[in-house]
Amino acid sequence: MKNTRKIICLVMLAIAIIGLFLPVASFNDNSSASMSADIEKQQGKVDSAQTQLQRWIDGGKKSEADIQKQRDKVQKEQDKLDALIAEQEAASNETGDGLSYAFLPGKLPAELEIDMNVVNQYKVYTANFDAYYACTWAALACLVLAALLIIAGGNKDASKLYTLASFLQLAGILLSCYIIFRLIAFPIKLPYGNAELHTPVAVMILAGSILSFAIHVQGVQNSKRSMIYVFCSFLSILAIMPFWIMIVNATRSSQAIQQSVSVIPGTYLKYNWNVLSSKNFDVSIGFKNSAIIAFGSTILSVYFSAMTAYGFKVYQFKGSKFLYAVVLAIIMIPGQVTGTGFYMFMYQLGWIDSYLPLIIPSIASASTVFFFRQYLEANFQISLVEAARIDGCGEFRTFNRIVLPIMVPAMATMGIMAVIGAWNNYLTPLMLLTKSTMKTLPMMVQELRGDIYRTEYGSIYLGLTMTALPLLIVYFAFSKYIIAGVALGGVKE
Repeated sequence: MKNTRKIICLVMLAIAIIGLFLPVASFNDNSSASMSADIEKQQGKVDSAQTQLQRWIDGGKKSEADIQKQRDKVQKEQDKLDALIAEQEAASNETGDGLSYAFLPGKLPAELEIDMNVVNQYKVYTANFDAYYACTWAALACLVLAALLIIAGGNKDASKLYTLASFLQLAGILLSCYIIFRLIAFPIKLPYGNAELHTPVAVMILAGSILSFAIHVQGVQNSKRSMIYVFCSFLSILAIMPFWIMIVNATRSSQAIQQSVSVIPGTYLKYNWNVLSSKNFDVSIGFKNSAIIAFGSTILSVYFSAMTAYGFKVYQFKGSKFLYAVVLAIIMIPGQVTGTGFYMFMYQLGWIDSYLPLIIPSIASASTVFFFRQYLEANFQISLVEAARIDGCGEFRTFNRIVLPIMVPAMATMGIMAVIGAWNNYLTPLMLLTKSTMKTLPMMVQELRGDIYRTEYGSIYLGLTMTALPLLIVYFAFSKYIIAGVALGGVKE
């Protein structure tokens, strides 16, 4: 790392470290606010007494002595209310500096107490600050050690010390963000209010550590590569986590699912399976129906869309551009808009309770045609077709033997998308299929929520897991073609 970059990096780290020792927040004295509840309660007593007095006066059934006693009671309650209001105004006029707090080296002021009402309501805060203090010291340790490693790395272009320093800086940034946002989230009990951040100090801590990290990573190649790996790993975990939680929930009880989120499998898999069986959830029928619809529609969609895209690419005829524009316009029309007309058309054809309306219309897939057309524009040469024609090859044979192999990566990509779309399709089969023996897996899973007395979330997650499992298999089976498509280039003439 160059000396100039290293000096700037260390200066930014020093600014962040200094910020940890400066007052980062204050807790204002809200004594007047703490009296608001008492004033509101006393106001209710005054209103109640006045209402009772007015009722006695209007009724005319009470003696003058009783009415006078009630007037005295109203006046007494009003005097108490006036005293509380005066006390509140006096407290609000007092000029108190409140309590100040710096992350290090001290702890939160002893006068502060956690509002247990908020704790009991949301159950996300604890009154024990030991772990919080440990995080503040850990943030300091990460930033200091990162600075020392950067100094020890010398003027080398690449060093393991620099890589380790980048990881420590990242950990310091995350810990700093945590202690700042957790500080303002602590529910403080009156008379003190919640923490109010001192913006310049918070900016010193966060901006200093983040800028130092960015300068360091940009200046050292191995650190930059390591952070790219970390970022990609984070995105991968973020993408996989919902699927993993779904699988884990399939092994947990409904009570446990409602109480908390867990990444550790439970022991209720057999119980959830028994619940599915008791609710007539026939997995074999659901798999069969979904597979017939998904793979049947995918084959038709991919093959005939590829043929259509090939026609737009190779054959130049009058109106071809207009027809292609019509295809693009169809993409803009949501399927829900044409749902009613589609149902009536299928009803007139007598295709209700049949797989045909879920498979045959897939031949005309506008989005797939568009994708294949763009793929051919980038990866196909007309000279191949001309050479095949000179050799006496027919049009269909040219398409099947020469064009389709070139389009395999694109076909695999759109095949995966088509399978996922058809497999997860719920609305169209719901409109067209009424027989229980023809229902797809998404329809069966939805029916699991029909119990008005109790919803078995564990069995629902198990059904969702079984629904998603074939999609994962299809993706991993064809993903290599997607990767191959990235490296596939055009054929040189």
